[in-house]
Amino acid sequence: MASIILVVGAAILSLPVFHYLLGLDRGFLSPLGFESGLAGAPVGWMAGFVTAGAFIAFTVRGIPMVAQTWLELSPLKVLSVYAAVVAALVEEAFFRRFVMELAADFGAGAILQVIASAALFGGAHAVWGLAKRDLAMAARVTLATGVMGGCLAVVYLLSDRSLAPCVVAHFLITAALEPGLMIAAVSGEMSGRAASEQSR
Repeated sequence: MASIILVVGAAILSLPVFHYLLGLDRGFLSPLGFESGLAGAPVGWMAGFVTAGAFIAFTVRGIPMVAQTWLELSPLKVLSVYAAVVAALVEEAFFRRFVMELAADFGAGAILQVIASAALFGGAHAVWGLAKRDLAMAARVTLATGVMGGCLAVVYLLSDRSLAPCVVAHFLITAALEPGLMIAAVSGEMSGRAASEQSR
């Protein structure tokens, strides 16, 4: 089941990437901050690597399936690395640049831009709990990914609004943690019931 979800998710997220590569739509994914070297202030890059390291360490420590699989080399891991590339490109272009620039256009300051980006990013990932009809899991996933989204939004601001450090950090997180996160979600390891049983 995890492999099917990864394939479908990667295929959907690949569409805007292929549109960009084929020259059909250069607006959404351009500029990403890679066109003329790695753009972004050094403090933004540092914050991006700290965010990636902290989120990876926290998740590996907290979810046994991730701890078991994050260093494994398998066909599913290879697929996860590809999914990490397209997810980092498309999700950062939307949740960081599009959302934050739209908020700025409506007069929102930096704090509100970060909150909007974090809330929408976290809410979008609640689907993992909602699909299993597990509100506790949905709340945990929303909180965890919301914090990640908020941190990446701060990275975006610290990087002078360059997406490059955000894309790299997002890629590192997803490539490291998948497919363990997906397997844990599908198997119910992250459900409220499983979590309460593990804490006993």
